[in-house]
Amino acid sequence: MLIGHKIEFKPITADGYALCAEWMSNPSYMGNYYNIFPETNETIHELVESSNKGGGGAFFIWDKEGKEPVGTIGYFNPFTFSPTFSGLEIWYQVHQDHRGKRIATQAASLLINHLFNAIRPPINRIQATVVMGNEASRRVLEHSGMNEEGMMRGVWFLHGEYHDEHLYSILRSEWGGEKNYRINHEF
Repeated sequence: MLIGHKIEFKPITADGYALCAEWMSNPSYMGNYYNIFPETNETIHELVESSNKGGGGAFFIWDKEGKEPVGTIGYFNPFTFSPTFSGLEIWYQVHQDHRGKRIATQAASLLINHLFNAIRPPINRIQATVVMGNEASRRVLEHSGMNEEGMMRGVWFLHGEYHDEHLYSILRSEWGGEKNYRINHEF
């Protein structure tokens, strides 16, 4: 389990599939930047299992004070086609009742730090993508130390149209080690 100042991560396990399915089927939870599909315990199980098999992970974000789940976060390897690439991609979603409290920034920072510290062999790059118009998520990534690299044109299919996505990343050299990263990022 990963533990920060105000949040902690708990793996998404079978007893949490129903809550994940409920959240991910809810337009208010998913927001305006995702297509909403009905999810079930089975589809969540498949999502978690495929993430774990591909060298990734999926977690609930827990509020330590309220002792309740407030979102989900995870990572996966977007470069499975070649062993010469070294990187992971993070994703996150905070429940609508808990947005605007810097939970996503704390969670992304905690995960970035963990991935650079714990993954073996060491990775050199962590990235994330954000659909055009999702300014709140862009701020999360920027406050977590990521830099915008550019735009991926027409890659995200949303509400019947293709949209551009911003590509963000942080390199191991920019992370600078846990001590330095903790000084600049509260998690």
